[in-house]
Amino acid sequence: MISTGVIVSQTSFLRHADIGFDREGLIVVQAFEIDDLTPAQRESLLTAWRSRPGVASVTAADIAPGVDDSTTSSNVTRPGQAGYGPSLNVVTAKPDFFQTYGARLLAGRLPDLAYGADYPAIVPRGEDAAKAALAHEPAPNVVLNARAVRALGFKSPADAIGKLVREGSGDDPFTPLTVIGVVADIRMRTPRRPVPPTLYYGASGDIKRVVAVVRYAGADPRAVTDLMASDWRRIAPTVPFSAKTIDQSLGRYYAKDDQQSHLFIIGALLAVGIGCIGLYGLASFNTARRVKEIGIRKTLGASTGDILKLLVGQFLTPVAIANLFAWPLAWWAMNGYLSGFDQRIALTPAYFLAATALTLLIAVATVAGQAYAVARAEPAKALRHE
Repeated sequence: MISTGVIVSQTSFLRHADIGFDREGLIVVQAFEIDDLTPAQRESLLTAWRSRPGVASVTAADIAPGVDDSTTSSNVTRPGQAGYGPSLNVVTAKPDFFQTYGARLLAGRLPDLAYGADYPAIVPRGEDAAKAALAHEPAPNVVLNARAVRALGFKSPADAIGKLVREGSGDDPFTPLTVIGVVADIRMRTPRRPVPPTLYYGASGDIKRVVAVVRYAGADPRAVTDLMASDWRRIAPTVPFSAKTIDQSLGRYYAKDDQQSHLFIIGALLAVGIGCIGLYGLASFNTARRVKEIGIRKTLGASTGDILKLLVGQFLTPVAIANLFAWPLAWWAMNGYLSGFDQRIALTPAYFLAATALTLLIAVATVAGQAYAVARAEPAKALRHE
């Protein structure tokens, strides 16, 4: 029962935990990354979707919720730091990325098309960055997440704003970057692993392995998806269309835990039911064996309440002792279970106390009926029992 309570609570917590963006009202179009789509078709699709009723905003990036095949990483350092620096995930996103996801800004500002360095047509990296530096072009502006701020050694999100960082390692020329904003950690994947430190580029041009995301508001997701599909068939008729709601896209990360939660509930109910049957049989045998003793006690002045406390108390003691054995075992098992999650609930005494109270209540309910019937019986009948 302790384990079931913890697993059910953890599963429910994951469904509502903070993942750094507003998960309601999003449609993920993974088919957007199919190579058969041309850059012009992608831009046409984004433009068409923006004009559809019910669509609040549209964006695209080389990362999306529930998509595991689009990770790029690179070493990033601060000027003057030795070595190559920590490895950060590198995300390249089109305009309105953070606005579409509803990401929380912790410091600075979000990228804006009014600033050319926020959304260059081609992100200057490596040799292109070296050429841009020789031409005295401004360093591209980037956004960090909270974990990247800590990984790079900044004191706080505000401390990172306006600072220069460098991307690159080994023989690759370093790309100078200016930090303009810091956002909360955005969890795109499984809750079992930590959100990696991430650096976000903005790009107005074509992006490789790009996935589109549409935010709708005040509309039925199926109707919005149908409108998106009609635009897709008009603009890219030879490419199959597929899209998922955010719940469908992220659902595979939670399916196993949901199934485990259901199995534990069924197992706990079966275990409690079997325990109650055994307890009821034991109570029947014990009270039948002590009928004469109970009659003598009542003859000597014991009240019904005294007899009831005597009989019920004998069953509560082993139940309470069983709980003491269960506590360390449950703590060990559930501590190991919860350690597999980056986002997890606290293993508080409430689960242990609640299970103990519930088992004692079930034990009382199971044996109290028989105990009460025997305690209320006439002493004369009990003494004539044999």
